[in-house]
Amino acid sequence: MMNDKRLRVCVCTSLAAAQEPRAPRHAAAIAALGTGVEVVFVDSAPAGAGRQPVKALEGFPNLAWQTHYFTTRTGNPVRLAGERIWQRLAQVLYRFGGPMVPAALSTRAIGLECMLRATAADIYLAHNIETLLPAFRAAQSQGALVMFDSMEFHSDMGDSQTAVERAIVRSVEKKCLPGCALLLASSTQVADALAAEYGLSCPLPLDNAPLIEKELPPKSDKGLQLYWRNAVVGLGQRGLDEALLALTKLPVDVTLHLQGRMPVDGGAALRARIAELKLEDRVIFHPPYLPEDAVRVAARHHVGLCLERKANRNHELTTSNKIFDYHMAGLAVIASDLPGLHGVIERSGGGLLFAPGVVNDLTAKIQMLYRDTPLRAQLAGKARAFALSEGNRENEMKKFAAAFADVCRARLGVAFN
Repeated sequence: MMNDKRLRVCVCTSLAAAQEPRAPRHAAAIAALGTGVEVVFVDSAPAGAGRQPVKALEGFPNLAWQTHYFTTRTGNPVRLAGERIWQRLAQVLYRFGGPMVPAALSTRAIGLECMLRATAADIYLAHNIETLLPAFRAAQSQGALVMFDSMEFHSDMGDSQTAVERAIVRSVEKKCLPGCALLLASSTQVADALAAEYGLSCPLPLDNAPLIEKELPPKSDKGLQLYWRNAVVGLGQRGLDEALLALTKLPVDVTLHLQGRMPVDGGAALRARIAELKLEDRVIFHPPYLPEDAVRVAARHHVGLCLERKANRNHELTTSNKIFDYHMAGLAVIASDLPGLHGVIERSGGGLLFAPGVVNDLTAKIQMLYRDTPLRAQLAGKARAFALSEGNRENEMKKFAAAFADVCRARLGVAFN
């Protein structure tokens, strides 16, 4: 620090740290500014859950990690039932013009605001929409600044969101975003959409890029291995069914590798679909990966798939972290021709685009890479070069740290060496 003021920053998320790709790296980037800044990292986890280590949060003497534990059905079903009643009442109050409270959006937000207020921070940096209103209200109570990272286009998330939830999100964003001292977005397209929606100066887009991996494991020499991963492996708007249907039209030495957590049915619906298409021997499941292993796990395969359907604005505008992991892993990429994904492929030259949801077009693009190995190698080389030069976390965190420091200097009179 260039002066004697000690800055206290609360970085918070409604997810567990190990499931949140951006909040830990932002907390670490702020802590790295020096010992004159104190970081309190607050994540959220089910009551009774253990804490999974996160490397990004390690090694900083000026970073403390606290967890907000929320109620679950298995932990305390009676309490959860009461909280859900409170959530419905809060939504009814909202619909009839009453005050907006955090519980209206999520039961996991209940109690979070009290924890955030107790941190007594100078700055609150919120991640995920459930955290925005609690952080905004905590900041108001402390006379602090609030910042927000809009990793998604939260007001149109597709089939996981009800009409009431969409309306509440829009109201929360309309109330809180104009008051944010710094607004981040996961793509240029999300940044532009938020600016247009709420009349904001353009947020800072930051890619969900991984750390630079200087060395990669060798790729498999068996056929053509397609790789698709998601937080949860299942059928839905992420387009996995299109990959399965395409696989039925491709040579038998083309295999599909899936990675992520199983859905609530344990994967029964997906396995039934695979059996229906007679693909049991060509679809391989892999257990969930640790975030720090994502690139090395992907690197053994040949083609990374981003198959989002044109089903909602979030899929159209965002760019998930997997496309950047694919690039760093040296995979040729096949992605849906949606604005966010299109923008990455256009910048990198590391992949092909297909018409979203069109199985025949997806099949044709996979066949192209199956038959034309020099093209596949060229695309993979461009993807890797882009990741090393531009699409990496080191580059993105330099942008974030600079923007964060600018706000501290302008709004709080605090400067960093």
